[in-house]
Amino acid sequence: MCSHHKAAVSLFVVWLLLVYSGVCAAQDVELWKARAAQIPIGATVKLRTNDGHRMRAVLMGVDQSGILVKPATRLPEPSRRLPFDGLEALDRFEDRVSFPKYIATGAAIAGSLFLLLLASAR
Repeated sequence: MCSHHKAAVSLFVVWLLLVYSGVCAAQDVELWKARAAQIPIGATVKLRTNDGHRMRAVLMGVDQSGILVKPATRLPEPSRRLPFDGLEALDRFEDRVSFPKYIATGAAIAGSLFLLLLASAR
């Protein structure tokens, strides 16, 4: 291949990558809009931003440019507006019951009560 062909192919590949990433970004924004619209306002969500920041927050609003969330933290924080192109993950948070944890807690309480009764019987 001559150098003109190599340059043309290289330029085409770079152009294709730039156009493809722009199309994918536009599609991602549309997917995030659709996903956020399915989550009811006031629901707790788990989200991760493009910079790797993870948080659990209450969804306060959804508009064309992004979402408005209030972080669920121990210390109160102001609400944040996050653009759709800054999101990497957005899921509704569902607190699950952990039966093994409850069984272990009950066993620990029963065991300590048993030892307390044995110690008081002497």
